[in-house]
Amino acid sequence: MFERIILFAAIIGAAYWYWSGPYQARTNPSYEERLNKNTEDMGLCMRGAAYQMGATGSGTGPEVAEKNCAKKYNLYEYEGRWHNYDVKRPDQQ
Repeated sequence: MFERIILFAAIIGAAYWYWSGPYQARTNPSYEERLNKNTEDMGLCMRGAAYQMGATGSGTGPEVAEKNCAKKYNLYEYEGRWHNYDVKRPDQQ
C-alpha cells in the first residue's frame, strides 16, 4: 500500500513539473524566444529563396524574397529584429 502511495506521489510530482516547466515554456514563450524563432524562420525562408535562385536561375532578388518571406510569416523589421504583427512589442503601449 505504501509503495502505491509513493508511486502515485511520484507521478503527480512529475506531471506538475512537466506542466509548470517544459509545457508552459513551449506554449507561452517569452518575447525574446519569439524574436529568435522569427529570425530562424526568416533565415530559413531566405536561404530557400537563394537556393531556388541559384539552382534554377529563376526566382526573385533578395529584396523581393525578403518581402515575400516577411509576408509569409506576418513579420516586420524594427531595429534589426523581426517582430510579429500579431504580438505587441514590450516597448509599445
